Amino acid sequence: MQTFFYSILHFMTDGLCAFALYSRFAGKERWALYILIYDFCAFVLQMPFGALVDAMKVRLPEKAAKLPFLCALSGAVLTAAGAFLHPAVLGVGNALFHVGGGIGTITEDRENRLEGAALGIFVAPGAMGLYLGTVIGQLHDGVWNRRALLVIAAVYLLLFLVFGLVAGRREREAEGAGKRDRDTVSVPLRKTAGPAAAAAALCFLVVVLRSYAGFSVVFSWKTGFRAGFVCTLAVVLGKMAGGLLAARFGAERVMTVSLILSALGYLFSNVPAAGVAALFFFNMTMPVTLYLIADRFRGLEGFSFGLLTVALFLGVLPTFFGAPALLPGRWLGAAVSLLSLLMLLASVRLLEKERRWKS
Repeated sequence: MQTFFYSILHFMTDGLCAFALYSRFAGKERWALYILIYDFCAFVLQMPFGALVDAMKVRLPEKAAKLPFLCALSGAVLTAAGAFLHPAVLGVGNALFHVGGGIGTITEDRENRLEGAALGIFVAPGAMGLYLGTVIGQLHDGVWNRRALLVIAAVYLLLFLVFGLVAGRREREAEGAGKRDRDTVSVPLRKTAGPAAAAAALCFLVVVLRSYAGFSVVFSWKTGFRAGFVCTLAVVLGKMAGGLLAARFGAERVMTVSLILSALGYLFSNVPAAGVAALFFFNMTMPVTLYLIADRFRGLEGFSFGLLTVALFLGVLPTFFGAPALLPGRWLGAAVSLLSLLMLLASVRLLEKERRWKS
């Protein structure tokens, strides 16, 4: 239930942010600075916010089950306000929503033993929200945009209210039926061993590379709304499929198959079908990477989620500041796919080694 609501709200959160940026703030003198400020607040601040929620769950165990929702709700309010105030407020709201929604989804995934399937469902809709919000925000200006922002913000907050009412009712019913028989507080962090730290570092680097390639690889045929929509849909479906298939067939197998196919797709990405396939397979490992970190560092779900969004921000910076791509587009995509595969397989081996040492 949480994952369903958080996924819809993820779509709306990112859509509202993109719409506000490209309708209300675009074209202003400090536009480039606004984008940098927003990205920093939305991505980098997730790590300290996530660490704070993790700490609060330990200090306030009686409130632990509600903290993710309260964090996401505060993020929704700030996002709606930031659409009218400033990109910094917009970014802080986005970060708080993602931290709360991410922790809530990870917790539900673990409680229902979904092995990461829910993570792909949660993270995927954001890409479509960003794309549609950007496109719509660039279509109109002036009074129409202000009215549209008000309507979207109102619907967004109304959905959060419905979510809160439904979640509260289900929690009371579970308590009344005596079904809350497990501790809602996350398992405390175990002492981090060398292999686990190295695995986390490799996953961090993979996300940096994935972000860099995502912004650096440009398809010459990707012009117009239809091509952009199809490519974004491939990203969304790839993230969903990655979490679901990894839960069914195992992370290592899905990593290997998807990234090899991704490399092949990028090599022939001058053909639209191959390029779309490359995007689909390339994004399948996104929820898998998150699951590897969140599952190992139990009790630090918020920090784990934020750690990888910091990596996303770092991967964007070279393109933002106009640095030339290291390789031509198709070769860069193929190289990053194969390098990511090697690092992810190494991280899986390191985590397996740690588990053997503890057993």
